Parts: sequence; structure tokens; C-alpha cells
Amino acid sequence: MAPAALTTVRAVLSRFGDGMPAFTTAFLDGQYVLWLGSGISRDRVPNVYELLGRIVEFLRSRIDPDDEHCVYRSALDDVLALASLTEVERSSLDYGIPFAEWNSRDRIAGVLVARYSEVLDVRVPGKARDYLVWEALDVPETYGSPSIEPDVEHYCIAVLMLEGLVDSAVTANWDGLVERALTELSSSVTDVARFVVKPEDFQLPTRSIDFIKFHGCAVRARSDSNYRPLLIARHSQISVWATQQPHRSMRRRLEALYAERPTLMLGLSAQDANLHHVFGTAVQDLARGWSESAAPAIVLSEQRLLAHHSHVLEITYGADFEGNVDAITESAVIGAFGKPTLIALVLEALTRKFSFLVTEVLVPKWGGEESERLAAQLLHLRDRVADIADPPDAEKMTWEEIARYQRDFVARLIHHVNVSLSIFRTGHLPAHGQHYEPLSDRPIARATLNPDFPGTQFGLFGVALALMGRGHAAGDWSVETNRGPGSSTGLFQLTTDARTVPIHIVKDSSTLAALEMSDAFDTSDGRALIVVADEEAPESTRSPRPRYGRVGRSGPGRFSVASNVGATSSADELLEAFKLAGGL
Repeated sequence: MAPAALTTVRAVLSRFGDGMPAFTTAFLDGQYVLWLGSGISRDRVPNVYELLGRIVEFLRSRIDPDDEHCVYRSALDDVLALASLTEVERSSLDYGIPFAEWNSRDRIAGVLVARYSEVLDVRVPGKARDYLVWEALDVPETYGSPSIEPDVEHYCIAVLMLEGLVDSAVTANWDGLVERALTELSSSVTDVARFVVKPEDFQLPTRSIDFIKFHGCAVRARSDSNYRPLLIARHSQISVWATQQPHRSMRRRLEALYAERPTLMLGLSAQDANLHHVFGTAVQDLARGWSESAAPAIVLSEQRLLAHHSHVLEITYGADFEGNVDAITESAVIGAFGKPTLIALVLEALTRKFSFLVTEVLVPKWGGEESERLAAQLLHLRDRVADIADPPDAEKMTWEEIARYQRDFVARLIHHVNVSLSIFRTGHLPAHGQHYEPLSDRPIARATLNPDFPGTQFGLFGVALALMGRGHAAGDWSVETNRGPGSSTGLFQLTTDARTVPIHIVKDSSTLAALEMSDAFDTSDGRALIVVADEEAPESTRSPRPRYGRVGRSGPGRFSVASNVGATSSADELLEAFKLAGGL
């Protein structure tokens, strides 16, 4: 049985933890390939239903009523023949009024949605073969315009790519929104990603990310006519795509990805025949068996299982499908669409990376039980952020209002992660605006194998975050983030009944010196707490036990994570030291 529909980020995170642990672990290990469809761009480009109405109106508005042989009338007749209208419905049509005013418009568009590729294949005599695609859909503006902004889904995919958790993505989409999001967030996108539109692009130098657009690219077609024939949408193209020579190397690459790697589908109905051919051939070459303990071969970011998706599951699992239908369906359907799924994956990715590093730092000093106890508090902080991701009055808001709220949330999330990591690493605000510097550019277990990766310092950063989460969970304070572009009041703020404490987190004393000399820090703010990851010499006090906090003088408090971890033996003791240093 498929899971219930999920609409909140918090609910999706619970699903990942309780119902899909094998998928979550494998995804965070970088095993999954993304297969992306038009659903991830639904709030940025028109849906198929709207586009079909546009095609009907495009043809209708060009009919010459005085020409009984008008090519546009002939083409419109051919389109409407695909809608299987009754004689009564057909006789009631009036080509003299806009399609939006037709009584049967909803039924016509609804039927044509399932036959969109055949509609686009209708010929207009005397016009180019792709006339309805290029002109009626207005591909250059509808999909290729530089004015179209990326949405939540595209930015989240870009973050997951830069965090090294997605190294391959395949899409049927023509728009350039994932590429644009990557370009905005990456200081040099051509150094990290290879964009493949035509087979020859596979000969370009390899990069850490492959983004494959097997149905073409409107952005490139807009500026280079050589890419126009590569736009795949018409039935006559789709039906031969799998066998034609120009597409053979592309097809083989897709088959290899589907056979060798598990798939996460987002916004992809998977109804096109060429995709079914790819999936069917892939599993013939390398069969995919079913195992409840293994990561699912295919996971769908959908609220429920659609007929096309069920067919793909049956193709993929072959003989194993019939006897395991319920278990396979349960494993395959997340229960949520792209926005909450991708936001949840970003939050889960960052949380689990820090959690891994925290235990790496603490286990040698405290042992496993206490280390895991503190690391678990990162999940509370994650859930706190997840609660902010969804609008508090969603049931009173329109879909557009909710989408706008989530766009603002993702923009702030990227900003805060980028600013906090930049200050931690360098003591300065990011020098490149919104360019995103990942916590690690590969799955965290592999990142720590690099001797130059500051895993210990990042682990101590995670300890500080876990302490903030632990205090929040206990009701000692609330955790907030500064909304402004800078962080002179602290990127993090802990608020109790009595006071608000700005928190600044840096990796070492040299980074702190850079912070103190920058505009991002107010050295006179006595409320603030400076958290330094590395060990520091203790302040001189009258107590026989060294203290790493406030020692009676004015100015910010100071908390060395490494020193206090070494001087304590439990999460409770460390939290008390943190409270003392911050005056909390």
C-alpha cells in the first residue's frame, strides 16, 4: 500500500527516517541518479494542459473564414479529431470565438493531454515540420527566455549537486533552470558540471556533475539553430528515438545509468515510449531484483502511484514485481511532490553530514553512547528549520502563495548556510554574493578521507549546533537566525526569557581575528558569544578548574568547543559549560 499524501517538509523527513531508511542512506552516499520531468518546473513554465489550449487557440486565431481550404482550419480539424468528440460536441464548436470561451474546452484539453505528442505532430501544410512546437508553443520565450527564474526545485537540486550527493541527472525538460541555478550558486560552473544535449557532448572533459538533456535544450536552440532539431516532443520523433543513429549513444548512456544506479524520479510521468524502451532494455542487460533490505531501484517523488509509474516499476523489477507489489509500491512512493521532497533532502543532507562529523570527533573522547546522544540533537535543530519551511497558515493560502513562501525560505536557507560556513572558514562574509560553498563536495564519509578536509573542525562546529539544538529542545532558549545580509548581530541568536545572545562560530583564533576586524562583528557587544572550534588556552581564574567562558570582564563571552569537550565527559556537562560561557 502506498503511503498517505505528504504536504509538509517535516512529514517528508519523518517518512525518510521511519519508512525509507535504505533509500535515505543510499541517497546520502551519492548513489542515486535524478530523473527529472516537467513537474519540477510547473510554477515556472506552462503545464501540458495550458499548452494544448494555447495550440488550439494558435490555430483557431489564424483561420481565414473566407478560405475553405485554409491550412490552419485543416490543422485544427486534425487536432480536434484526436479529442474523440461526439457529433453533438463537434457540431457545437464555433471557430469564430476564442478557445477559452468554448463550452467543451476542458474536456478537449483533458483528452489531448494524454495525446500531446500526437497533437504536436499535426502538420500545417506549407510550414516547417516542427511548426506547432516552435511557433505555437513559442519555445524560445516559453522555455528558453533568460527572464525565467529558477524555482525551489532547481535551487535544491543545485545544492545537492554541489554537496556531492548527485553526480548525474537526466531530464526531458527543455528549460535551462537547473543550469541557471547551478550557475548562480557556483563560482565556476563549467569546472563542476558537464551539460550534455547532443551525443558529441559526451566527448567533453568529464566533471563531477553530468547533466543530461536527452530531449534537447530550448536555451541553446534559442541562440543556435543547430539545436532546434534536437527538441524532442512529436510522436514521430519519440517513436523512433530509441533506434535512430543520432540518438543511439545518448540512449546507451541512459540505459547504463538506469541499469547500474538506483533512480529518484522527480516530476516525471514516465509516459513516453522512448523512456519505456530505455528502462526495458536496461533491465534486460542488467536485471534489477527486489530486496526489502536494499535501497529501492526506483523512488518516485509523487503523492500516489500513477499508471505510468506502475508500469515502470513492473518493467524494472520483472519477475519479482508480481509477488511483491505492495512492498515495492511502499518503497517507491515518497508521498510528496518535488518541493517538500527536495527541501527535506537538503536539510537531511546537511544534518547527516554534521552528525557524522560530530560522532567522529566525540567518540574517541566520550565513547559512542554520549556522542550519539548529542549528535541526535542535530535532528531537533533540523526539525526546527523544517517547521519554518512550511507556512504556518498553509490551509488559508493559495498554491501560489505557498510556493512564494517556500522560495523565500530556500533563498534564506542557502544564504544562511553560505554565510555561516564562510564566517567559520575565513572570518569574512562570502565574497561572491550567493555563490554556494558546500560543506563538502562529496558524501561526507568520502570527504573525510582527504587529509586536507577540516573534518575535525567541522565536527566541532556540529557540536556547537547540537548544543544549540539541545537547549532548544529542553526549552532553555529558542534558536533564530538573522535575516539580514550581514551578521553583525550574530547569524544565530539564542533567546531566553531574559536576554538574546548573538552567536558567532569560527574555526580558530586566526579566523576570529579576521572576524573581529570585519564589519560582520561588533566587538563591543557584551551579549554575544564567540564559539571557537579549536582548542584555546584557558582564561586565568581563581577556580582550580580552568574556565572557557565569561570571566568577569565586559565584552563577548568565549567558548572553545575542543577545550570544553576535553574537559567534560557528557552532553549534559558540555551543555552546562556552554550556558555558563553565554550567560544563558
